[in-house]
Amino acid sequence: MSLPSTVGPPSPAGGALPVRRKPSRRCTMPVVMQDRPTLVIGTAGHIDHGKSRLVFALTGTDPDRLPEERARGMTIDLGFAHLVCEGCELSFVDVPGHERFIHNMVAGATGVDVAMLVVAADDSVMPQTREHAEVLSLLGIQCCLLVLTKMDLVDDEWADEVEQEARELLAGLGLQPRACLRTSAETGRGLDDLRRELVSIARQPRQSTFPYRWFRLPVDRSFVVAGRGTVVTGSVAHGSVTQEEELELWPPGKRVRVRDIQTHRDQRQAVGGRMRLGLNLAGVSVEEVARGHELATPGYLQPSRVLDVWLATLRMPGKVRRQNFRVRLHLATSDVLAEVRLKDRPESDVCRGVFAQLRPAQPVVAAWGQHFILRDPSATRTLGGGRVLRPGSRPWGTRNPALEDRLRVLLEGQPRQRLEEVIRAAGWQGLGPSRLATEAGLGDADEVARLCRGLLDEGVICQLEAASQRLLVHNSLLVSLAENLDRRLKAFVAANPRLPGVPRSQWPSWMPGACPERFRPALAEWFIDRGLVAVVGEHVVPRGHSAALSPADQALLDQILVEFYEGAFQPPDVDALRCRTARNARRVRELIDLAVARGQLLRISDGLWLHPRRWQELVERICGVLRGGSQITVAEIRTLLGSSRKFVVPIVERLDALGLTRRVGDYRVLGPKAPAHGP
Repeated sequence: MSLPSTVGPPSPAGGALPVRRKPSRRCTMPVVMQDRPTLVIGTAGHIDHGKSRLVFALTGTDPDRLPEERARGMTIDLGFAHLVCEGCELSFVDVPGHERFIHNMVAGATGVDVAMLVVAADDSVMPQTREHAEVLSLLGIQCCLLVLTKMDLVDDEWADEVEQEARELLAGLGLQPRACLRTSAETGRGLDDLRRELVSIARQPRQSTFPYRWFRLPVDRSFVVAGRGTVVTGSVAHGSVTQEEELELWPPGKRVRVRDIQTHRDQRQAVGGRMRLGLNLAGVSVEEVARGHELATPGYLQPSRVLDVWLATLRMPGKVRRQNFRVRLHLATSDVLAEVRLKDRPESDVCRGVFAQLRPAQPVVAAWGQHFILRDPSATRTLGGGRVLRPGSRPWGTRNPALEDRLRVLLEGQPRQRLEEVIRAAGWQGLGPSRLATEAGLGDADEVARLCRGLLDEGVICQLEAASQRLLVHNSLLVSLAENLDRRLKAFVAANPRLPGVPRSQWPSWMPGACPERFRPALAEWFIDRGLVAVVGEHVVPRGHSAALSPADQALLDQILVEFYEGAFQPPDVDALRCRTARNARRVRELIDLAVARGQLLRISDGLWLHPRRWQELVERICGVLRGGSQITVAEIRTLLGSSRKFVVPIVERLDALGLTRRVGDYRVLGPKAPAHGP
């Protein structure tokens, strides 16, 4: 696979331009790619300030690759070049300076390690210089170089004034340039100094804005290579990728396979870290992938239509201050229309440090902390920008109010606090390690696991398990559910005084419908294990519940117990109870169930109950006969109990099931759980 590259000067347009001479590349040295420090450099600045000319002078590669760019002598789309200098891999992303192509500039500025703000010494600060500098600030680019070009046209005294004006611009935006270099692409002045400065930056340890192991690459170009298929390029945001690895393409959500990897025509088996990358993909056509799409480790990203955000700066797009309005959202390399909803009504034409929601017209993918740019719907001016706080949110409303304290946790909290808030907001949804990392801004699965263990040990969250799957739930959700279940249980037993409670087999169905069905039994047992509800027999009741029957029901229950005691080993069935009438048939059955739950009756089989004292007498009789090593038949047990086969067979089967007796052919012998001695 080979990525296309164009080399050579563009055709002059609007007047003769000096011919671009290929500079000396004495600094290029053959080194092993895996050992090279890498640096992605982006240009920024006004049109005709010499950004592309500077890149050409540094690398020998013309970043203007489109025929119309060469014909007009103006950069329209993103251009790319690279340079291997003193053992460092320097990748350049050249952006257009014209105001009509700011959207391309934003796409190119996303993902660079260092920005070169280019200012022509003969022209000084211009409108797009200011807009580009503001974009760099809003994108959170921390390393910036101020580069004065066309120094062959001015003297140093004039350049001092230009530098001062540019520094004041950057200072007003909170940017402190690392250095100011004065260059000329025509004479070569300052180019070596600029290369040395870039190499110095590349060799220094850098703390990435997103120091994550999960792979993510915003796509800025896609095309077809004959015989190879679809190829995409982009600046790696973070993580690593290997040949034949599966990735997800978002927002379409397709699984693709990495067939080949290249970085500046160098074939690789695996790469990691920030760099320019080309990937040959299998499983997707070129029509299905475009700028604005993203490749990521499976499970790391999910499409969203609602994002909670923090706006560093926002100018009202019209003369009227509105709480809701439309904008163009630039997120990574994507550019979509979106609606802004401010948390509070704006108090001025420029808002700073406010919370809001973004609702893109199309699904987008994002991660916590990601910077974005907002422009007006007609794409004529930059309105502001900020950071993503909650990549997958729900629209604010009465049931889901915008709570500032929780948003501030996501903005200012430590990783542990952000993770706790993410789990709380997820409710019963359940998020895997990769999604927790995306939502909370965590580096890898190990960090997620470590922080989750701490939250579990402190009782802040609870973990439910079903088979090999796990669900993390915030304790506040469980406390709220426990209160709700307690109210429902008390109402149930109050409305059904003759019922022993909720059958334990039905207890999982009382769990909330939002909880995944496979976790409901585990959740139901969690409440029982922690004593938040009581279990009486096989029924669930509120804690501290004491069944209080009405005098009439208590009298009827006493009669039922007497009849079962008198019935001995030939107990009556429900229809044979003397106290039963057509009017109280339902009450009798409910009271029998209550008696079983209380231990006042023992259920032998369907429709057969014994009084507990009679059962104890039965066990003593049979085990007493068997303790001497004897054996006994069912017929002999029937004679011993003075009962009939109708009752004795289920009784003997119950004895076998409890281990009190054991069947050997047609006989019963003493079982392993029989009492060792008589009373």
